[in-house]
Amino acid sequence: MKKYHFGILLLLLLFLITGCKKNIIGKWKALDTKNEYYYIFNADKTCSYEMAVARLDCTYEIHENKITILYKGDTKEKTYEYRFEKNTLIIKDDTGKDNKFTKVNRTVESK
Repeated sequence: MKKYHFGILLLLLLFLITGCKKNIIGKWKALDTKNEYYYIFNADKTCSYEMAVARLDCTYEIHENKITILYKGDTKEKTYEYRFEKNTLIIKDDTGKDNKFTKVNRTVESK
C-alpha cells in the first residue's frame, strides 16, 4: 500500500514540475474583443500579429513572465507581462489591460 501512495505522490510531483509549464508557441485568438485578431508565435522566435485587414511580422524573446516583441519596421521593442490561466494566454498591454487569448491550434510551422 505504501508503494501505491508513493507512486501517486511521485506522479503528482512530476506533473507539477513538467505539466504546468505552458507553451506560447501556436496561434492565439483574441477573446472579448469587437475585432478579430490573432498572435502567432513560432518555435524559431518569429511571430505575427494578424487582423482581418493587415498582418505585422515580428520577432519575440521570452524572459520569465515577460515577452519582448519587435514588430517589423519598428526600431523599439515592446515588452509585455504575460501569464497563463488554465488554457488562456493573458498579455497585459501598455495601458495595464489584460488581453485574453485562446489557442487555435497546437503547432505552427516555421516560416
